[in-house]
Amino acid sequence: MNDYQGNKHIFSRLQGIQKMLMAAYESNNLASTYTMGKERETFINLFLSNVLPRQFRFGSGEITDIGGNLSGQVDIVIEYSIFPSLQLPGAGLETRLYLAEGVAAAFEVKSNLAEKWEDVKKAAQKIKRLKRRFGGSMGLPPPFIPVIAVGYTGWSTMNTLKGKIEEGFELEGIEEKYVDGILIIDKGLFVWRQNMFSIPQISHAFEGPQALWGLISALHLLAKSLQSSSLDIAFYGSPELAILGGLCSWVNGDFTEEINFNNFARRAHLDKQEQERIISILQEKGLIQIVSNEIQTEGEERILKIKIIENDETKGASQYFSAIV
Repeated sequence: MNDYQGNKHIFSRLQGIQKMLMAAYESNNLASTYTMGKERETFINLFLSNVLPRQFRFGSGEITDIGGNLSGQVDIVIEYSIFPSLQLPGAGLETRLYLAEGVAAAFEVKSNLAEKWEDVKKAAQKIKRLKRRFGGSMGLPPPFIPVIAVGYTGWSTMNTLKGKIEEGFELEGIEEKYVDGILIIDKGLFVWRQNMFSIPQISHAFEGPQALWGLISALHLLAKSLQSSSLDIAFYGSPELAILGGLCSWVNGDFTEEINFNNFARRAHLDKQEQERIISILQEKGLIQIVSNEIQTEGEERILKIKIIENDETKGASQYFSAIV
């Protein structure tokens, strides 16, 4: 036996799963009652739920972030089970509202991925606009929700997949990729973006039965990163407190220090509307004071400088965030 060919027992089983997925897909495709939902059900029932450990939950629905943004309907959401999710009133058991920080990955599953690629990009763009605000984390989960596109059929070469995964759009002045992984089941092709993580990964392209193993490996890494992250979900009720904690961390608890809020907002990925809303709420609650708000050089942006007001609430926020970060 050649030890460098990979574990033949694992790949033999994965080859069987690949054949089962395609057989179920072809059978569903011939049925007169075939629906798009069958693609998702087949992928969950024959692959995801049988391979991934119990800490994962699978469903579909919408994802929201602390700022109240929504993803729109997502084909499959893989949720890490330490986070809550809410069933939508009047909807099925598997149609839920998920918290952005609790999502290991969002999947778009298509019969022919090449034909539906533009639809996938539109859905992915909405998902990528959601912001995740973790506290301390040893695993360094991606700040965005990873999106994986799956096609039972589609492109036939690895080079094409590598080109497609590099397609992106402008998000807050930087280029963001539409998807982070692409799987073509019938051809046995999987590619994913290694730079989702700050730590380099061994491989990003898998072929044959190893394609499914590549997806499993990527999801395993994503789950580990979430396992070691922290988020107080109470912030979904009071998102301004998450920003207050970030401000306290920014000055290391020194309430005498002035904060250039423009710099902080860029680091925290706050858009103009969020900045105005957060500043207004923190002022109303007596948690910050405006030091200056002026254009320092003609033609440049207005520079907002603030100070944190020292009181029981801000001292508590400072102590809390210094403990978890």
